[in-house]
Amino acid sequence: MRIAISGVPATGKTEISKLLSKKLNYRLISINEFAEELDAFTGYDKKMESRILDMAKLKKEIKKLKGNIILEGHTSHLFPVDMIIVLRCNPEILKKRLKKKFSSNLLKIQVNLEAEILGVISSEAVMNSRKVYEIDTTDKSVKESVNVILKILKGEIEEFKVGKIDWLEEFSNWIDTT
Repeated sequence: MRIAISGVPATGKTEISKLLSKKLNYRLISINEFAEELDAFTGYDKKMESRILDMAKLKKEIKKLKGNIILEGHTSHLFPVDMIIVLRCNPEILKKRLKKKFSSNLLKIQVNLEAEILGVISSEAVMNSRKVYEIDTTDKSVKESVNVILKILKGEIEEFKVGKIDWLEEFSNWIDTT
């Protein structure tokens, strides 16, 4: 089985993926680290201060991977997987986390807040898989979030199906339309 753990930066992907991979005994693949190993980049975005992934090269190499895998990263939902878990976070809390992570790049903070408010990753995930779930990590510990994922995998709960988390009405005034 291949599980993607996706979400905008600062939603808890890395820590949740680490614990989940230990509990399930799945191989953990960080998309960013995998891209580094493969030198799978097509350029550099100066404004966002990040390298641009070579998605075609990554898809080709990910298809070759065998066994049970957790793909972790904010683009992991774009790869061939059996299930996608999108981690979400209340924009007020997310803004604080993003400011800590990217303090010098206000554009990066704004773009990621807008993506969270609009549910961009969830929308993209639905186009890539039928099994998409969203977990609001705002008030959940890593352990609590992993326990929710384990219950989803066992088929014990369905309430985390995509589409239940909607920040748009509450935070639409945060979206920069200029």
